[in-house]
Amino acid sequence: MKDVFLVHIKLPEIFSSEFYELIPKQRLLINELLEQRIALSYSLDMERKNLWVFFEAKDKNELQTILNRFPIIKNVKVLIHELAFYDAAPVPMPDPIMN
Repeated sequence: MKDVFLVHIKLPEIFSSEFYELIPKQRLLINELLEQRIALSYSLDMERKNLWVFFEAKDKNELQTILNRFPIIKNVKVLIHELAFYDAAPVPMPDPIMN
């Protein structure tokens, strides 16, 4: 059984040009993780100082392995919170089209 973790990523105060160059690679990886349902959601605040990501992983070691793949990981501070539960609104199925 997998656990759910909330990862709070504190972004740098000032984005260097090197950091900006990492953002497209970061988005590609996040999109892959979302498609695989490893990352359950990915949010950025309006000030672009904080990211919040919900992950499903078997334990903190597996989660750390995932986080180590992040292109931005060396430039950010990461806080990991293991959750007792994670509830989300159900995703509705589209209405069937009867042709």
